Order: sequence, then C-alpha cells, then structure tokens
Amino acid sequence: MPLTHTRTLAQRLREGRLPVAEAFRYAMQRAESLRQLHDAGKAHGAFTPANVALIAEGVVLMSAEEESTGESTPYTAPEVVLGSPADARSDIFGFGAVLFEMLTGRRAFDGESRATLEENLTRAATPSSGSMPVDRLLGPCLQKNPLLRSPRMQKVIMELKLLSVAMRRAPSLGGGVQTGAPVAAGSAPAAEAQPLESWLNARLQLHEKAVSEMQRSTGEAVSSLKSQMAALCSELALARRYGERPDRGPDAAAGAEVMARVDRGFEVLNARFAKIECTVEEIRRHHSQFEHRLAADLVDIEHGIKVQSAGVESARTAMAQTDDLVERVVEALESLQTAVTVVQGEEAQHASLTVN
Repeated sequence: MPLTHTRTLAQRLREGRLPVAEAFRYAMQRAESLRQLHDAGKAHGAFTPANVALIAEGVVLMSAEEESTGESTPYTAPEVVLGSPADARSDIFGFGAVLFEMLTGRRAFDGESRATLEENLTRAATPSSGSMPVDRLLGPCLQKNPLLRSPRMQKVIMELKLLSVAMRRAPSLGGGVQTGAPVAAGSAPAAEAQPLESWLNARLQLHEKAVSEMQRSTGEAVSSLKSQMAALCSELALARRYGERPDRGPDAAAGAEVMARVDRGFEVLNARFAKIECTVEEIRRHHSQFEHRLAADLVDIEHGIKVQSAGVESARTAMAQTDDLVERVVEALESLQTAVTVVQGEEAQHASLTVN
C-alpha cells in the first residue's frame, strides 16, 4: 500500500489521543502484523505512526520508505540511535512508543532538535501513562537495554489480550491514562523511601536546631564574659595604681573597695565558666545521644531495606517465572492453532478426494 493518499495513524494522532478501546484494538492488529514479520525472520526497522494506515477494518502496517530507515524519530530504539542495526527488539520499542502516544496523546520521548531527541531516547526515564496496568505493559517494551526488553511480540500480544479483558471488566483501569512523571526501575521502593527520607530530614533539622540554640546561648555567655573580663581588667589596673602610690591616705579605702569588686567579679566569672562548661557538656551529651539514636535507626532501616530487597528479588523471580509460563502458553496455543489448521486442511483434502 503506498504511503501517499492514505490516512495514517500519525494524522489521526494530531487530533489527540485515541479512546482506550480503539487504541487497544489498533494495537492488537499492529502487534499481530509485527509478529508475522518477526516470525518470517524480518524486522520493520522504522516503526512509526506514519507507517500505520487506517482502514475500515482497523489498521495496516506499511513498509517504511528507504530514506527514512536511518533517521532518528521519537520511536527509534536507543540501541539503533547508538548505531546498532534494527531488529525485532527495536520494533518492540517502537511499538511501545506508538502505543504510549495513542493512549496519552503525547510522545514518550521528544526533543526540539535531533541531538535533544537522541539524548532523551538514550537517557531519559520512561514517563508514566497514568495507569499502573498500562505501565506494566509499556515498561518492558520501552526498556533502554534491549536485553531487558520484551523479547518477542507473542508475549506482548498475550499481555495486550489480558489487559484488554481486564479493562473491559474494569474500565477505570484505563480511564486515568495520562502523561505523568517518569517511571524508573525500582520506582515502588523509591516511593516507599520518600517517607523515610522525610523522617531523617526532620530528625536532622531538629538536631541542628538544638545545636544551633546551644551554640547561640554559649556565644552570648562568652560575649558577656568578655565584657566582664574587660571591666575587671580596668578595675584591676586601677587598683594596682592605688596600691603603687606611696601616700595612699584616703585612697586606701577606695583601693580596697576596687579589689573587693575585682574579687566578686572573679567569683561571677567562675560561676559563668562553670555554667558554660555545663552547657558544652550538655551539647556533647545531646550530640552523643543523637548519634546513638541515629545509628540504631539506621540499623533498623538497613534491616528493612534488606527485607524489602529480598521481597523485590522474590517478586522478580516470580515475574520471570510468570513470563516463561506466558511464553509457553502462547507457544502452546500457536502449536494448537497450527495443528487445528493442518487437521482441517487434511479433512478438506480427504473430503475432496472422496467426492472425486
């Protein structure tokens, strides 16, 4: 089918996102076309909405123009951008990027220039569609590393069918599809870690506030002591001048009064020094208690992280086993379908021979 004089999915997407049911119907047809292509040992190489024609029955996958296969588009797989040849896995990436745009009305990866686009394709995190079930489908398709990407279209088709059934039973699963924040690997643990990070920040801020208050109090005490020391030094110098005069006479009483004041001043200073020592000791004690509490909390946190990591690893193992099971089910269904087709053909041939 020629690329011209045909309404394409790209033209339809300029009008906005597609209804969820329609998007999944088109996606199923496109996925089946890619599966047939891959089973024949071929790859499309430039899967974009411009290469999907809209017809009365649904969609038809068209071949890419020769000059467009080397261009970077918002649907080009990261390894192809970096120079690797296109293959079935890069087609799966393009399929996921197109389906994301169909459901959200916005491209998963875009850029105002070719350099920005290629940077986003190879480095930017995959955005969320706004629906967790849809993200579970699109996430494996849009993995940067092709080795972590969904390996075969059969698996994607099975997940599409399962999600379509789930959405028919619970339309709300897809009703909230929208463009959201990036979803990186391990986003669930990261979300769970946010309250922990907030708690640690609050504890640190409280500790810093207490230490700052103690330092302010100590600074004020030191400033006051410096002023008193200066006054005492002045009075002590005055007392010495009185003591050095040979004819102290009436000034003897004044000198004695000055010395008495100096003694009282030193007593006050000693009391203030004792208070400062108590304050410094309190700071040290508070800091030590904070360190012990924080160390205990970190031990608990580390234990919790280990438990969560074990749970995540267990979940990954279960998911891998589920993926293997899904692939085996798909292969079994395909084998059964092939066997049924062969039997029907043999029966038809036998019937034809009987008639003749």
